[in-house]
Amino acid sequence: MIFDYIVIGKGLIGSAASRYLSHSQKKIAVIGPDEHSDPEKAVVFSSHYDQARIQRIIGTDSTWTLLNLQSSAEYNFIEKESGIRFYSGVGCLYVNPHGSDDYLSQIERQANEFNLTYKFFENGDAICKMFRDLHLPKTSKGIFEFSPSGYINPRLLIKAQLDLFQKNNGTVINEIANEIGNEKNYVRVTTLDGNIYRAKQVLLCPGAFINFFNLTKNKLALSLKGETTLWANVTSKEAERLSKLPSLLYEIDIAAYKNIYLIQPVQYPDGKYYLKMGCNLPGDIYFDTIEEIQHWFRTGKSDENLEVQKDALLKIIPSLQAKEYFTKRCIVTFTKHRKPYVGALNDRGLFVACGGNGYGAMCSDALGRIAANLLTEGSFPEEYSPESFRPIFTENLH
Repeated sequence: MIFDYIVIGKGLIGSAASRYLSHSQKKIAVIGPDEHSDPEKAVVFSSHYDQARIQRIIGTDSTWTLLNLQSSAEYNFIEKESGIRFYSGVGCLYVNPHGSDDYLSQIERQANEFNLTYKFFENGDAICKMFRDLHLPKTSKGIFEFSPSGYINPRLLIKAQLDLFQKNNGTVINEIANEIGNEKNYVRVTTLDGNIYRAKQVLLCPGAFINFFNLTKNKLALSLKGETTLWANVTSKEAERLSKLPSLLYEIDIAAYKNIYLIQPVQYPDGKYYLKMGCNLPGDIYFDTIEEIQHWFRTGKSDENLEVQKDALLKIIPSLQAKEYFTKRCIVTFTKHRKPYVGALNDRGLFVACGGNGYGAMCSDALGRIAANLLTEGSFPEEYSPESFRPIFTENLH
């Protein structure tokens, strides 16, 4: 089967890129597996198998902020056109319990650059006065960003993107691409099912798995880190009590854990409400092979961190009433320059858009737009520099 464009990977970035490409009225396919109900049978995994990811606007620099701004600006349109609600503008609170830091010191500059508003807190008492369920040290400093900061439902955002893609006559192929080849006029894509698809241009968005199949001749410089999330199952009454809680980025840095993120209780497909918290831990694992990633998602010992994370959570929300606690496992893809890789991989129609660096969910729509623009127009949108997103290969590090 021949297409004008094929997108490989239908996660957050791939689904967004597919929707933008479908505006071209060309023949387009996106290839990628659905979320598997049985981890033992799954080949690839993803961190977007979730109902809540933080959305903030002011990023660590102007590029991330612009990506966040442009993405959040699309949410109302996507929700309206798809009929799928995936976004909640409850705001985002950033707190450093140790005082000021590099991020807080550049907030005013970015707010002025992008005409953004925020509330600054000089101490922990001021934060807890506004958010009474939180318990924070007096030494804390922080900011609160109002809507459109908050959280998104990544599963439903992907569903909304793909629904609009299909309304524009896009084709969704639920297979796993495992090999890329070149023919005279086309890029050839082979899947694990043995099917072959061809396109004039192919965009790779397979996230952490891009180096583990025969998709690229040269491997990208990526660092793949396992991350453990803690889940607190609460009653609907407790979820309602905490419904005004903002998304929280808590930049604590102690020996036991650091860089906490936390999202208020959200209802999941099983009908239950879960509050989710994640953080970096001293024992976090880095992966070199696909087998290591598969083992992590299937049987990784994330529960070894349960009590430490539970203790961290209850220090922040001492009043939390949970019926049970458990852990889940995810993965973060870091690039060498800590910006996503978006660009051409060769001069024969192969492109890439991957590497969220822990921030990809909140700006996936804009990253998809940039990638689609690169394929259809041969250039980046004028407000972005290609150098910021330049793919780096492992062979260039030696």
